[in-house]
Amino acid sequence: MNGMAEKQNGDSFRLKDTLKIGKQYSTDDIARILQKHPNALSQTGVFHGAGSDCFVIFVTLNKEKDKTPYQDHFFEPSSLLFWEGQTKMRIAEDSFDKGYDCHAFVREFSRMPYTYYGRAVPIRQHRNNPGIPSQFVLYLPDYDDYKHVLLGASVNTTEEYFAGATEKQTIQTVRTKQADYRKNVIALWHGQCAVTGVDETSWLIASHIKPWRESTSQERTDPKNSLLLSPNYDKLFDRGVISFNPSNGKIILPESMSHIFWRNLDRLGIDDEKTLAFIPDGTEKYLEYHKELVFGFTPSADFDADELVAEMLQSV
Repeated sequence: MNGMAEKQNGDSFRLKDTLKIGKQYSTDDIARILQKHPNALSQTGVFHGAGSDCFVIFVTLNKEKDKTPYQDHFFEPSSLLFWEGQTKMRIAEDSFDKGYDCHAFVREFSRMPYTYYGRAVPIRQHRNNPGIPSQFVLYLPDYDDYKHVLLGASVNTTEEYFAGATEKQTIQTVRTKQADYRKNVIALWHGQCAVTGVDETSWLIASHIKPWRESTSQERTDPKNSLLLSPNYDKLFDRGVISFNPSNGKIILPESMSHIFWRNLDRLGIDDEKTLAFIPDGTEKYLEYHKELVFGFTPSADFDADELVAEMLQSV
């Protein structure tokens, strides 16, 4: 399902149909809709009822001191939530794998009612061993639509459509912005790959450091939010297989990967001696974001770093 609320008589549909985005609800309210006893929901951060087509996460942003290690938080744009799962039970991981809808309820402090944010769709995840919470970057599509309505804008969440513009005008506007972005990125990086120095610009890719979907409108067109990269580096960087240190530009590689993976990286000419040619002022914050929230995470689509590198070698 992955956020589609397909079953018209299911829990996911009832939650989305009954509750209002941005409104506050108690666990009693939520339990009533799910037809469960409130106690079943009040003592857990994740709930999935037997036979349900969805699961629910309860997030408290400001935890009581020393009560929990979880570091959940929103980041810009605010329709993205960084959320840490359970340390022992793997309800969220299992439920995401099975395609169940996830609904998010968030509050600032304990003993407050929860605000309903609608469905939460994983766009990246970092699964840790039991005892260490897995980490998820969750996109909140219903809240994103709600936020745009509040601002009086189109509910189209790509922010690429403009009020009153025809489809042809919209496509032209987007192409112009993309062309301007690429031109500014090439100028910023002096027409050379930020790592290899390759200067055939037609081969190089203007890659967003903070992913496009997670960037604000200003960040999407900010050339400081870019690396100009050769295709191999662009693909590995985009997928979070590699990153770069925000302070000195030194490449960051996974700590534990198979021998074949390391051998293939070497065949691609990628090793731990690589460094960015320089770091433009203003780029550090984007590199920090990538290192903390993209590097080491797995995109929501099935993806294996070893397989990606092997696939890249086939085209060399």
